[in-house]
Amino acid sequence: YKPCCYFYNKIDTITIEEVDQLARMPHSLVGSVAKKYNVGGPLEDDPLKAMIWKYLGLTRIYTKRKGQQPDLAEPVVLSAIRKGTTVRSLCHNVSTQMLRDFNFALVWGKSAKHSPQRCGVNHELADEDVVQIVTKTNAQQRQDKNYQAMVQGFSDKYHKKKFDAKKKKQGKLRR
Repeated sequence: YKPCCYFYNKIDTITIEEVDQLARMPHSLVGSVAKKYNVGGPLEDDPLKAMIWKYLGLTRIYTKRKGQQPDLAEPVVLSAIRKGTTVRSLCHNVSTQMLRDFNFALVWGKSAKHSPQRCGVNHELADEDVVQIVTKTNAQQRQDKNYQAMVQGFSDKYHKKKFDAKKKKQGKLRR
């Protein structure tokens, strides 16, 4: 099933008893867009946005590169309902190659017992956590049992692309 919440607008036109009755209903919020009750601007936090984020199970995760400050301007938004809020889902959301080369993650925030905490792919992230993904070094990747097959796959893809481009160029010259 899909989560649902109700927002009752124009509460400034009804009696206080009716507002109270609507506010006590499950999964509901009352407000007025015209009077800005429980509704803010596009960049403001307000009860309506908080309720929507809660019902959809959305979590903001900030990423950090090694040696730099975290990027607090654009978080990666994960959903508990869709793919989960683990480090694995964060890596998958950013890049599948990152997930393949994953070594460990450093996590700062509510989900970490200490800052930073070294975590694996199954670590559950909390809202507004900061995560730095550390990938395997080249030496570690060479030790991986699938390394040879992966390199061969990349090589085959590269040579096929080159061959197709050459074939396409020869076809244009013949016309």
